[in-house]
Amino acid sequence: MNAETIAVGSEMLTPYRQDTNSLYLTEKLNELGVEMRFKSVVGDNSDDLTAAAKLAMRRSDIIILIGGLGPTEDDLTREAVAEALGLKLQRDPEVLAKLEERFAKRGYKMSANNAKQADVLTGAIVLLTQTGRPQDSGSAESMTVRSAS
Repeated sequence: MNAETIAVGSEMLTPYRQDTNSLYLTEKLNELGVEMRFKSVVGDNSDDLTAAAKLAMRRSDIIILIGGLGPTEDDLTREAVAEALGLKLQRDPEVLAKLEERFAKRGYKMSANNAKQADVLTGAIVLLTQTGRPQDSGSAESMTVRSAS
């Protein structure tokens, strides 16, 4: 079994940010006997992300995209993967409720753009991280999807 990571974000293409996430994932996957075959960094461009995801699907058993799941206009990972897989996005009420709860616990009303983080690929399993423990690594949930291709 082999894997690849795609780090997402134009900031990752500058000399000021390093992709340390793929190093950590490589270590953990290697411990499980999974060979890391490719690593790439893609800026905040939907067409480029879709093309990178499609290429990864042709050559790797496991593909992990890192980043681009937040609420801003340049967070395009979920849309690009939906396009690459030919899937739709749907708003997940449980994820949305957890987001709203997270903001409320901090004394804030969630702004509308944050609801985008509750959009989930059809058929995906959401990997909920908001389980009551301190969460300081962002508010977007991860998801996993098995592709037939």
